[in-house]
Amino acid sequence: MKPSSRTLSGCTAVVAVLGIGLSVVVAGPAQAAPSAPSWDDVRQAKADTAEAQATVDELSTRLQTLQDAADSAEVSELRAAQDYAMAVSQQQEAQASLDDLTAQAKRAEQRADESAGQVAGLVVELSRTGGGDLSTSMLVDASDAKDLLYRVGTVSHLSERSARVLAQAQTDQNTVESIAAQQSAATKALAAATAKSERALDEANDASASAQARVQEQQDQQSEVLEQLAFLKGTSTATETAYWNAQQAERAQQQLAARDAATSSGSGSSADPSSSAVPSRPSGSQSSGSQPSTSQPSTSQPSTSQPSTSQPSTSQPNTSPSRPSTTQPSTTPSRPAPAPAPAPAPAPAPKPVSSPSKAAGAIAYARNQLGKAYVLGGAGPNTWDCSGLVMMAYNSQGIATGGHNVVWQYNYFKSIGRLVPLSQRQPGDILFYSSNGSVSGAYHDSIVTSYGTMVEAARPGVGVVERGIWLPNQLLPYVARPSGSL
Repeated sequence: MKPSSRTLSGCTAVVAVLGIGLSVVVAGPAQAAPSAPSWDDVRQAKADTAEAQATVDELSTRLQTLQDAADSAEVSELRAAQDYAMAVSQQQEAQASLDDLTAQAKRAEQRADESAGQVAGLVVELSRTGGGDLSTSMLVDASDAKDLLYRVGTVSHLSERSARVLAQAQTDQNTVESIAAQQSAATKALAAATAKSERALDEANDASASAQARVQEQQDQQSEVLEQLAFLKGTSTATETAYWNAQQAERAQQQLAARDAATSSGSGSSADPSSSAVPSRPSGSQSSGSQPSTSQPSTSQPSTSQPSTSQPSTSQPNTSPSRPSTTQPSTTPSRPAPAPAPAPAPAPAPKPVSSPSKAAGAIAYARNQLGKAYVLGGAGPNTWDCSGLVMMAYNSQGIATGGHNVVWQYNYFKSIGRLVPLSQRQPGDILFYSSNGSVSGAYHDSIVTSYGTMVEAARPGVGVVERGIWLPNQLLPYVARPSGSL
């Protein structure tokens, strides 16, 4: 069954004043924004350099508080969207199970009819060869195949061949009845899954409407703050917006660098919350090849000069992790010495077709969707949700991702040993966001385009964008690498 045809309501376009929208994690309800300076306060402050700088700092603090509140609202919206995606996946799984059982039932009924026909022929054959308690009346009196099998089964002098024919017919009939019972259960499961997905859609609609109202409120206030900053500094609102976005991107990269450093020092921050170790998988001999361009969109520092006391250096700190080694991470247990005459090892999970061009192709596919709308359950060609974009980007390269929701995708790559630490991320890897630090709370995913940027289907009103990696503190400590050397 296809997902419900209803689409997410409340998806009116939101003017994204801040195109990148990065911040730290908001643990709990967002704090109220500090009291804002009025336009009179701003005009009076401009006349005095020191007072102007103090007001700039105050406005910058307010801007960050508003951003944190907007990010918190977006997370709640994406979590509701993932709940719906999971419900739809379960509904589709229930439908696939019922379809499979229906096909099995058809085949089983055909086999049962054939074997029942053999039993009917057996009745006629035995009656002709002196079967005193057998007659064609059995064929006439039997109400159905099951009744005929019962009647023949009461005969005490069946030959070995006749007994085999009867046993096979009884087995085939039992199979029909068993599948029928499974079909009944599957039909009920599908109805329950359908009702659950409809409830999840309603809840996602409500969450989206509430979140978008809150985000719009924060963005309206941010617009005014940016106008005030531009007035104080003698710049333009566009310049201040670009500067703010650059500050946020730099902040996220610094947080990622700090997290990478903690991982490298062995602090344990990269431990997989759902497992004690990453599944081991031979890395093969694939070359890591060239990487896609690492230029970061929308984060270049505007050329207009800013007050030196509030603006960080325009030079970007080198927060990009060094290129990961193609060898297996050291957290993978070493292989024990083989026992004498070991049994043949089980065949490894099939490797995806792996080459750097596959990752580059997935990135190019995702970038070709930039500007398209976000719609719950969207998997192209004109609308997308986050896991739908990830799924189709890699499907375009002949690589499976495990389904159309975030949790299934993470678990799929874990099951085939395609997870690597976040600190070793590279273009083409898949980032996973979680609200509780574990896979159970995963609510969003995206594709890395450089060490500090990603492409994603963001949310309703924003659509598909490429931007700095946001909310780095909510990233799971492992990324998926669908293609390329581990």
